[in-house]
Amino acid sequence: MDIERLPFGNLLLDKADINYEQKMKILNQTQEILDDFKLDSSKILELDNKLAIFYDGEEGIAASVLGFEKQASQEFEVSLFEISSINRVNGYLGNFQAELENGEIHNFSQAVMFVYDENLLRFNGFFSVADFDNPDSLMSALKQNLGEYSYKEIISYRDDFCQYHHRREKYCTKCVDACPTFGVGANDSLMELVFSPVDCVACGACVGVCPTSSLEYEELPKEGLEEIVELYQGHKVFLCDVASYKELVIQEIILDSSLTPLILPTFKILNENDLLMLLQTTQNEMIVFGESSEAISFVNNITQQIYKRDCIVVVDSLEKINTCAKELQTFETYLYKNRYSRSHRESFAQRIQYMIKDNNFGIAKSVAPVFYGDLKIEADKCTLCLSCVGACNVNAIFAKSDDFSLRFNPSLCTTCGYCVDSCPEKIMEVSREGMRLESSYFKSRELAKDTPFLCVECKKPFSTKKSIEKIKTMLSASFSANPKKLRTIECCADCKVKVMFQDQVAQHFAEK
Repeated sequence: MDIERLPFGNLLLDKADINYEQKMKILNQTQEILDDFKLDSSKILELDNKLAIFYDGEEGIAASVLGFEKQASQEFEVSLFEISSINRVNGYLGNFQAELENGEIHNFSQAVMFVYDENLLRFNGFFSVADFDNPDSLMSALKQNLGEYSYKEIISYRDDFCQYHHRREKYCTKCVDACPTFGVGANDSLMELVFSPVDCVACGACVGVCPTSSLEYEELPKEGLEEIVELYQGHKVFLCDVASYKELVIQEIILDSSLTPLILPTFKILNENDLLMLLQTTQNEMIVFGESSEAISFVNNITQQIYKRDCIVVVDSLEKINTCAKELQTFETYLYKNRYSRSHRESFAQRIQYMIKDNNFGIAKSVAPVFYGDLKIEADKCTLCLSCVGACNVNAIFAKSDDFSLRFNPSLCTTCGYCVDSCPEKIMEVSREGMRLESSYFKSRELAKDTPFLCVECKKPFSTKKSIEKIKTMLSASFSANPKKLRTIECCADCKVKVMFQDQVAQHFAEK
């Protein structure tokens, strides 16, 4: 059976199904969209035959290590390293460096691990012997990388809304934590993300957990995903990734006729909004084959509160697929269009509001790292300095200039906590309990309010009464001997200068 035959998903269909042609049309259109976004291999590395073998030498060198060294030496320039003699390893596939305890530096292109080290195995180019059935299959994998190695830059990044980029402290590195390799890392001295396309395995986990949509999966960007999902209106979706699809084909699985397969490169790119879009657009509950994700669990927390059931059914065994298919129910449709490229949390808020209307369904608990929550503030102590507004880059906190109020929309808040630490009064507290499924949660509410303070000279509003009172309290003692300085506290920027220098100005004109 030709597993690679396109479109992906066709080998799961029953040709006797009366809807076979219609489903094939959907699969072909889906494949066309995926092909449109497929990237060419744009980067090339040259890999030489320098191979490192790491082992645990507490009881000497094992016979298996020496045996593989002998076999590998026929094709590679091999170096043996006892793991405890290594200070650090850095670099990337084709250009690794190992620094030994004695200060020596050794270069190599690939490595074989006869000892388990979780950190080293995150590098693309480090192979664990435990992952291979025999030495020949390991040798085959090593030789496949020799010469020109091509890779793609699958993940793109915009730092505009990133909640790690150039902040004072580390408030979010969800993408780094989700990455199974060193595809994305964090430079804490510069507070900048570091991407290594060579180490990226294109799993898309970083994209799915990013709370501000700062990362994009270039082989299936959001506009492409939306095009695909629209093709499945009225269908019960069976969702899996390409790797799982090939496993199903080998097992000769044929889906229940009620299901239509949707095969994506990876479904780890899907955030909570993408998943809810699938449910609302297809108008049906769906099956996901493989491992669950935090986003899936969070959406199911919402549907449990509203409908008392999981509407995304995660199946991890072949036997359960068609059994679960017969239990899928319809889902309330909502064909919402994100026409203004709003953040996924804004779109998600629109979708949830449609589901809850004027009801109150309690709290859908957060599932780390997918956090929703709320913000508390001691309003009487707030001076409306707006430090929190400057700290929030998702517009969850904002100020209304027409009535001097501070407002907050909890549905947009990523609960990063940067506003809390930016508040000079230390009167804010963020919670990460979850999303309140009531209409007020999706609207801005007033956190604090003050009246405008008018400049004592020109009567122009330039600050708030609370902030001026705070400054006067802090500086009155220092300025008490100088009435002009004391008065400048109550002046706008223009009048402040005039008050300070009015005697000199008057004297100057008198002398003229």
